[in-house]
Amino acid sequence: MKIYALLISYLFFLNYTYAQSEEGDKALSVEEMTKKRQNPVEGLRSIYLQSVLIPNTGEGGTAQSYSVQPVYPFKLGENLKLITYTIIPVQYLPKLDPAGESAFGLGNILFNGYFSPIKKEGKLVYGGGPAIQIPTRTDSQLGSSALSIGPSALLYYAGDKASGGLVMQNFWSLGATGSNRVDLFSAQYMAYYNFTKGWFASSNSTIEANWLAPSDQRWLVPIGGGAGKTFQIGEKFYCATGQLFYNAVKPDYVGNWEIIFQFQIIL
Repeated sequence: MKIYALLISYLFFLNYTYAQSEEGDKALSVEEMTKKRQNPVEGLRSIYLQSVLIPNTGEGGTAQSYSVQPVYPFKLGENLKLITYTIIPVQYLPKLDPAGESAFGLGNILFNGYFSPIKKEGKLVYGGGPAIQIPTRTDSQLGSSALSIGPSALLYYAGDKASGGLVMQNFWSLGATGSNRVDLFSAQYMAYYNFTKGWFASSNSTIEANWLAPSDQRWLVPIGGGAGKTFQIGEKFYCATGQLFYNAVKPDYVGNWEIIFQFQIIL
């Protein structure tokens, strides 16, 4: 219950601080907002709703992850801001072997904080800061029971039509033993090509490497993409995206295909 109270308090805090802000994006066109929302250093006040489905995982079930992802920027100085990305997942993991059990519940919460300059010089932008994985999981199969921390960095090219970037991080668990140890690398790649009226093509997924796994079971490399559209209802902007990826390199228990749906509410 304490975990859920913290989550509710956090979301209330985001809404309260937004209400105190005088900034807005009301004058932007849909095309301008499309480019702005794709840039992770912009740090638009947003809430993402994301679902990830991996069919034929383990004994033939579908691994599922549904997450709420608040994004919020804080101005720290004349030319410095902190952009916070938080991922709050609810997950389902099917049986990975005949003797195993499926699992469903809250996963570990991931917090990323990126310090970045406010003033932009050129089209190449960057940020860096801590990545923290908080042990909030409600089932031992859904993650480690230890706090995990590490560095995170992002680099992004903000072009007019084509844009792209990379977010890299590595976590290490603190004081964990056995199956609760964590040494996990991830590289989220993103590439966009924008059309008119808010439409765009995208390829946005995450390569992972579990350094504690055997070498032939270590990597997950999805390849693919999809499309999305930014649109406006009243004074608010929204964005919906659908993507399909083929897991070109993967552990044996992971399915071949990965489906990602995402809906963004820009506050």
